[in-house]
Amino acid sequence: MDEQRLGPRDQSPQRHIPQDQGAPRTALGRDYGEMADAYEHTQMDRIPRLVAVHAGLGTPSTSAMLADRLVEATRAALESQARLATTEVIALRPLAAEIALAGVGGPIGESLQAAIDSLSSADGVIAVSPVFQGSYTGLFKGFFDVIPDGALRDAPVLMGATAGTARHSLVTEMALRPLFTYLKARPTTLAVFAASEDFGAAWAEGSDGDGAHREAPLADRVARAGAELAELMTRLSRQAPVDALADFTPMTDLLPGRPRGGEASRGGGDAGGAGPAA
Repeated sequence: MDEQRLGPRDQSPQRHIPQDQGAPRTALGRDYGEMADAYEHTQMDRIPRLVAVHAGLGTPSTSAMLADRLVEATRAALESQARLATTEVIALRPLAAEIALAGVGGPIGESLQAAIDSLSSADGVIAVSPVFQGSYTGLFKGFFDVIPDGALRDAPVLMGATAGTARHSLVTEMALRPLFTYLKARPTTLAVFAASEDFGAAWAEGSDGDGAHREAPLADRVARAGAELAELMTRLSRQAPVDALADFTPMTDLLPGRPRGGEASRGGGDAGGAGPAA
C-alpha cells in the first residue's frame, strides 16, 4: 500500500532548476520576463553616446587628429568612472555636396541626415574646425546651419580648433562659443586650440630659454578638457532616466482567479442586488 501510494509521487515530473540560477541579472530576466532589476531600468545602465564632428580638409588633417585625441581623452575619463561609451567620428568633407545643397533649400541627403540624427541623439559632442580667415570654416558653419532647431539643446559640447600659428588661439572663444551658445548647447568651460607646432612637441621651455611659453602641453589640455566633458555627460544626461517602476504590476493582478482592482466590489454589489430579484 505504501509503495502504491508513493508510486505516483515518484513518477511526477521534477521541478527543473536552471544551472545559472545564481547568475546576476540575466537569470532574473529569464525568471521574471523582461523585468530584471531596478539597475537595468535606470540611467546608470545606459551607455552614453559620444559624437565628434570635424571639418578637416587635408589628409592627414590636424583637425581630425585633434578630434580623435579628444574622443580618446573623454572615453578614458568615462572609463575611470566605470562608465562605457560608444563613439562616432563624423568627417564633414565627404558631406560637402549635401551640405551645400541643403544650405540653398535643397533636400537633405541620406548621409547628411544620418550625421544629423547621430548628433541629435548624442550625450556628448566634440566639434573641431580649422581656422580660415580668423574664424571657423564655411563647411563647419554650413553643417550647423542645416541641423534642425533644438538638435543640440542641452548637449555638452567640447570645442576645438586648429591653425597654423598660435595667433588664432582665441577663435574658440570669439567664434565657436557664441555659435554653440546660440544653438542652446552647453559648451564646456575648457576649449582646446592646437597650432601646427603643438603636435608632437612638449614645449616645456621656449627656444630662448626664458621658461615655459605655454600653460600646458597639448596632451595635458586635451586630458583636462576630456575629463570636463565626461563629467558633464555623466551629470547632465540629455535623456531622462527610465522609471524603475514604470511596468510594475500589483500582486493582486498576478494572482490567478482573483478579480483586479475594484472589480471585486463591483461584482459583489451586482451579486447582492441580483439575489432579492431572483
